Amino acid sequence: MDCYLSLISNATFKTNIKRSIFLGHAVHCTTEQRAKEFIKEISRQYKDATHNCWAYKVNENGIKFNFSDAGEPHGSAGRPIFSAVESLDMTNVAVVVTRYFGGVKLGIRGLIDAYKFTAQRTLENGEKGKYCPGIRFVVEMDYSTWNFFSGKYHKEKDFNVAEIDYGASVKATLTSQIEKFASLSKFFNERHIPIESKEHITFIEKL
Repeated sequence: MDCYLSLISNATFKTNIKRSIFLGHAVHCTTEQRAKEFIKEISRQYKDATHNCWAYKVNENGIKFNFSDAGEPHGSAGRPIFSAVESLDMTNVAVVVTRYFGGVKLGIRGLIDAYKFTAQRTLENGEKGKYCPGIRFVVEMDYSTWNFFSGKYHKEKDFNVAEIDYGASVKATLTSQIEKFASLSKFFNERHIPIESKEHITFIEKL
């Protein structure tokens, strides 16, 4: 699996375009089932809205995507939302744009622009990260070594701390990208610090 860009936390955005209220909601999801559940959740939450249009793109044994105009003119909502996902080169996301009609018709071009703008701003507003193949492992060291390690490598970029125990020594469960694990393991091997409990995970590098 290659690295991909996605959301770390749920994202929202609200705007008023010619008296119509547009609400954007987006979430990180890794399966079509989760994407569909999110779309249903938002649609139920805003069941009084004029439209709840949506799009998703997930990598579930290959790229899968779908989108819906949800009653808006054909091609005016779902595809522009999906286009926003594509323009930001994001994967494993679902986006719902809710519209409350304000009495002024926007026309096809206006709808396309409004839905894409709302979706894009929703995704841009969210906290994003790079999801990469990673390693989860356990190391134990003295405090001076831990302080040196923490200064040499950058937290949330070179490694993340999953768990840590400050006792007579520092025992930490760390995660890292596979491509950066070689450098980290060299650091510990040079100091004869054993690396335990290695397992493959998805590493998230915050952007």
